[in-house]
Amino acid sequence: MAYKLKVLETEDRYDMTPMIDVVFLLLIYFMFLPLQQEADIGIRLPSDTPPSSEINLPNKHTIEVYPNGMVLLNGAPVDNRSSRTMPELVSTLTRLRISSERIGDDTVLEILADPDSRHQRSVDVLNASAKAGISKVSFARVQ
Repeated sequence: MAYKLKVLETEDRYDMTPMIDVVFLLLIYFMFLPLQQEADIGIRLPSDTPPSSEINLPNKHTIEVYPNGMVLLNGAPVDNRSSRTMPELVSTLTRLRISSERIGDDTVLEILADPDSRHQRSVDVLNASAKAGISKVSFARVQ
């Protein structure tokens, strides 16, 4: 008696639903990613309209502080190297502030302190600007 073996042919079937879900999620993620990044930047593009009024730029003055204690206002030396109160700088800055206010401009000081200069000397310059009534002061890097 011969036995006939019945071979069952089975097909391997894969469920594609999870793979399709993942593909759609990735598609949605990469579609909205550029929109989210652009929204975070906050850039306003210029318009075609001209500016409505003339822009007044502030009067900018430069104060240089050197390691030996010398202080220059717009390239001219002020006070002696040992003066902590800096009366000449205070009076000059006061005159500059008053003349700027007469024409309606702001007075801005930019302090260029040498990296090897004493910090106390920069503090003396800041105190002199406060006595002169100038509040817009910034530090800049020496080139």
